[in-house]
Amino acid sequence: MQVIHVDDQAWFEYEDETGFIPAGAAVKPLIDPETGHTFMLTRFAPNYRAPSHWHPSDTIYIITQGEFSVEGEGTYRPGDVRWVKGGTAYGSESAGADGCQFYIVSMGPFEVNDPDTVAPPNGDWRSAKGA
Repeated sequence: MQVIHVDDQAWFEYEDETGFIPAGAAVKPLIDPETGHTFMLTRFAPNYRAPSHWHPSDTIYIITQGEFSVEGEGTYRPGDVRWVKGGTAYGSESAGADGCQFYIVSMGPFEVNDPDTVAPPNGDWRSAKGA
């Protein structure tokens, strides 16, 4: 077993080689991605906005600071927990005026997919909304 302290880990600017996800997000990996899982602390700059996307694995978000909004779902605040089924596209994510911070736990691969170029296997929130 390995014990780490969150404050001892370094922040890294999230880099998306495709340019799909804009600059303004930082991550603090808390386990080695080679395990096949993802656990990280994520920080969005004030008023940051990420486009609609999907991940292949179930993902849990635990909000710790600020306001985190998801188009079509609502706004999450500190203490809120959000669960997203893998393969399901969801609306854009955005931070409030003070930014936001949250833990992400992914039960498998975490790559970010554009639903307009890679169809999500479990559907798209826009379809359910009639968009």
